[in-house]
Amino acid sequence: MFFNKMLMSKLMIISCVIGLIVSTVSTDANANYTKRGDKWEASFKVLNNLSSDIDGQNGSKTAMESDYGWGFTLGYNMNDHILFNFDFSSSTPSYNATLVNDEGEKFNVGHKMDLIESQFNVVYSLFASQFTPYVQAGAGWSYVDSNISDGPPGQVCWWDPWWGYICEGYQNTFNDTRFSYNVAAGFRYELDNSLFFRASYKQAWIDFSNSDDASIGSYHLEIGSIF
Repeated sequence: MFFNKMLMSKLMIISCVIGLIVSTVSTDANANYTKRGDKWEASFKVLNNLSSDIDGQNGSKTAMESDYGWGFTLGYNMNDHILFNFDFSSSTPSYNATLVNDEGEKFNVGHKMDLIESQFNVVYSLFASQFTPYVQAGAGWSYVDSNISDGPPGQVCWWDPWWGYICEGYQNTFNDTRFSYNVAAGFRYELDNSLFFRASYKQAWIDFSNSDDASIGSYHLEIGSIF
């Protein structure tokens, strides 16, 4: 009888220990499980565009220097794995352009360009957890402004009801909006208060009509919120 009581006590203790372990494992699993499915998210980011060379026609080329920029994203998580987002970024890298005249003489021009990218992406997270690696692919448009004049300055004038006759000068520059696309890979980590962080490497290509496509690599660091 005493032996049976001891056996029952040990079984109860073992059952309680197993139950506690299972409960702890279950709690940890729930704590690590993401809650991003069927929710929106937005982020702010800083980025570093790497240097890039773009070959043009007849020996002309552009050497773009590395530069820091900023951007933001807005997206919707269709489920725990698939995210659709809009990605905007802006930077002003310095560049050195090699120009070639009809006689084959080369001239160098140094300046800063405006580079603005607008991309629509599909992002796939490998795990349905707070920490996960992910991959991305997308396409959109890139606006590039050389900030170099494409002709003489102009002027526009008008009658203002408060200030009278006003004239303003303006200067057109060489600029273009081109189709672009990208792939990226990185890591994502979510906190329990719906904040998240992302770190990634992105490779983007801009489809220029009169030169080789621009291939620009960049590192991105983001902080965002799920809502």
